[in-house]
Amino acid sequence: MFKKVLIALDFSGPAMELFGSIPDLKKIGLEELLLVHAVRVELTAKDGISPIQLKFLDQVKKKKEELEKEGLKVEIEVPIGAPAEEIRKLVVGRAVDLVLIGSVGESSRVRELFLGSTVADVVRTSPVPVLVERYMSAGSKSRRIPIFQQKLATVLLPTDFSTSAENVFQQMLEIASQLEKVIMLHVVDRGDTEEQIKSLKDEALARLEAWKEQFSAQEIETEFQLAIGPPGQQIITTAEQEGATLIAMSRHGRGGLGGRLIIGSTADQVIRRAKCPVLVYRGKEKG
Repeated sequence: MFKKVLIALDFSGPAMELFGSIPDLKKIGLEELLLVHAVRVELTAKDGISPIQLKFLDQVKKKKEELEKEGLKVEIEVPIGAPAEEIRKLVVGRAVDLVLIGSVGESSRVRELFLGSTVADVVRTSPVPVLVERYMSAGSKSRRIPIFQQKLATVLLPTDFSTSAENVFQQMLEIASQLEKVIMLHVVDRGDTEEQIKSLKDEALARLEAWKEQFSAQEIETEFQLAIGPPGQQIITTAEQEGATLIAMSRHGRGGLGGRLIIGSTADQVIRRAKCPVLVYRGKEKG
């Protein structure tokens, strides 16, 4: 499914933890890696890349050698410029299937506001899915929250039944053999009267039942849930309550405007506040 993966690396400690995701990605097709450390122009030294960055790149080169011994094809790129734009160019130019990027996760308004322009911008502009890996701070260290155990333990699949959500559903069906449990979630965020809300819930239940049957046919434990309220918060709450190890969702759904620079408010909130990794797909284009 994801044969060629771009790993976006800054020179923080958690960035190196992204390599812990490689065994997970091998389960869904990983063969090639493109390791990218984009250097902002304003952070370059007068004579080029700074000593700190050079030291970090030495670590990356050693990791490259280790991974090549494991049979992976690995390349390193160090472009200079705006990280999100340089990553987008490489995704297109190198036919990348997935971007992997990390974000330190903790209950902090500061983290929500400064999730990073880089992470948010990569999600907004990437023409391919982006996996935002999550790290939890433990004192001065960070640890990766694993997605896979023997299989993906629990995948939360939010849906508004848009074309984009249908695309994510089909992508998850492709890797059903690696899934242990799928929870499909629809959030009713419309309806002015009880009758309208009931009608929307009944319609959603029928559609969720049809989706459930497709996963169940592959012997995957599957359930669905309905919630009422703000979609982003409901997704985050459900993921925590159900112990989800991955949220798979579209960058924008029913209310999205389309286009590569758009990210829906729901996806933005989930990426910023979820405590587990989030796999974000580009909205399915019409036509």
